[in-house]
Amino acid sequence: MSSSQPAFAKEHDLDYEHFLNQLKKLGLEREAFKQKIEEMSQGQKKRVALAKSLTEEASLYLWDEPANYLDLFNQDQLIKLLAKEQPAMLLVDHDQAFIEAVAKERVNLRPVL
Repeated sequence: MSSSQPAFAKEHDLDYEHFLNQLKKLGLEREAFKQKIEEMSQGQKKRVALAKSLTEEASLYLWDEPANYLDLFNQDQLIKLLAKEQPAMLLVDHDQAFIEAVAKERVNLRPVL
C-alpha cells in the first residue's frame, strides 16, 4: 500500500492540518510533502511518525529513541518543538545530549540483583 500524506492522515484519523503543521515544525522539507511516505528517507519517515504521535491527543507520550535517523538540524527542530509544546512524555534514548536538552527529570534503571 502506498500512502500519500492526506491518505495517511485519513487512515490514522488525524487532523490533516494539525499533522502538516507538526511536520513543518519538525523541519520536513517542502518537496517531501509531495512524496509518498514509503519513498521517504528514514529521517523523513521518523519525522512523519513523530508528527503523527504529536497530532494524536494523549495525556502521556511514550517515545523510544525519537532522535534516531534525525540529523543535528532536525534534532534541534525536535528539541525546540518539545520545549515549546511541553507534552508529558516518557522517553528512552541513548543520546545523552538529546536527553539533557529535553528532559526535566531523569530516571535511571538498574538491574535488581
